Amino acid sequence: MIDRLLFAATVLAVLGSGLTGGVFFGFAAFMLKAISRLPAPQAIAAMQSITRAIKNSLFLAVFFATAVLAGVVGLAALFNWSRPGSAYLLLGCLLFLGFPFGVTLLKNVPLNNRLASAKPESVEGASYWREFHARWTLWNHLRWLGALAATTSLLVALVKASASTS
Repeated sequence: MIDRLLFAATVLAVLGSGLTGGVFFGFAAFMLKAISRLPAPQAIAAMQSITRAIKNSLFLAVFFATAVLAGVVGLAALFNWSRPGSAYLLLGCLLFLGFPFGVTLLKNVPLNNRLASAKPESVEGASYWREFHARWTLWNHLRWLGALAATTSLLVALVKASASTS
């Protein structure tokens, strides 16, 4: 019973991590590039709109649920350390909690909050936009790369665990 629950929680963590990484990759691959082509006032307004929209979205539910799952699955890996794949399981959970989740809370959200108070048409807003864009982009790359690494590690854990039972 516990093995099935751990398996299901790990599969959900893989899906959540993959979805999260996909969103952050989308920002890196095309959304930020498109927004950066706009004049600063329009870019600021667009990013402010995205930030407001994401706060009431399914993405946020998946993001936080995946963090909870990563915490639970990571603890299960510690308590079942002799189980095949436990090191990969713990690594994947730590990667998710550290990069997509941790970087978002510690770096991207504070940048978003400061941008939220910027007046798009002001000189200060345009000046902050350049700083915001460079820093937010850097942290976003770490988020999607961390989510990709977490997803990979969690998948390896599943493969190792299932290989040991066959």
